[in-house]
Amino acid sequence: MDRREFLSISAVPLTSSAIWSGTVEPAWFELTHTSVRIPGARKLRILHVSDIHMSDGMRAEDLETSFDAGLAQKPDLIGLTGDFVSSPWGFDKKGLDRLLRRARDTAPTFAVLGNHDYSSVRTARGRVTSSATLQDLVRRSGVRLLHNENAVVGDLTVVGVADLWQGEFFPEKAFAGVSPAATTLVLCHNPDGKDPLLSWKWDLMLSGHTHGGQVCVPGVPPWWIPVQDKRFVAGLYEWQDRQLFITRGIGSPRHVRAFCRPEVSIVDLV
Repeated sequence: MDRREFLSISAVPLTSSAIWSGTVEPAWFELTHTSVRIPGARKLRILHVSDIHMSDGMRAEDLETSFDAGLAQKPDLIGLTGDFVSSPWGFDKKGLDRLLRRARDTAPTFAVLGNHDYSSVRTARGRVTSSATLQDLVRRSGVRLLHNENAVVGDLTVVGVADLWQGEFFPEKAFAGVSPAATTLVLCHNPDGKDPLLSWKWDLMLSGHTHGGQVCVPGVPPWWIPVQDKRFVAGLYEWQDRQLFITRGIGSPRHVRAFCRPEVSIVDLV
């Protein structure tokens, strides 16, 4: 076999892999169900959606099937944990607004922002990061944005913190007035946020950010995980007498997924 024949044969699996990871898997979402037991908490169904990434070629139409599958599970509460876009410029604003309003019309919906929801803005004092575009869009949709804030839903307290990396992460504001006796759900985009939140009492944290590794090789630990604590990548974990759930997210930045399907997460408090 000469070099040309070898390259021709080798190109077949490479091309197939590229088609799969760039076309098939980004649209092949998985609806997962995870049960979480919190002593004293009432039964509650939570739809957890993260990392929509309405950019990089991802449109509302690409994501609606997975989003609708989650809404069809009749959640009692919806938690959106950030990275609505890959860049706050040039994304499908009307499409994202439509998804958020459908969530709002289904159940009480709470959201926090992720690191990609910020942009660099030039001011008289130099360049600063700003989340104004996404804050405004989320709030206008009727979704409750918890930007270092908390809210009470029945006997559940929902605490939301700003992104860990963007200089607006203020847990003391987010937990202000929260009773240590309350069953407390935290929405935090980056799971590394668990460490600075250890000083406050909470029961379950919902996060995204990792994409589950996004491009994975079976049997090999994911090589791309944008967190410091790489023990926590996807799924449910016990940590410091608390629980942490990380979803793989429904979007696919750069429209790529490999052995790491997009995920729509149902978390049932049982």
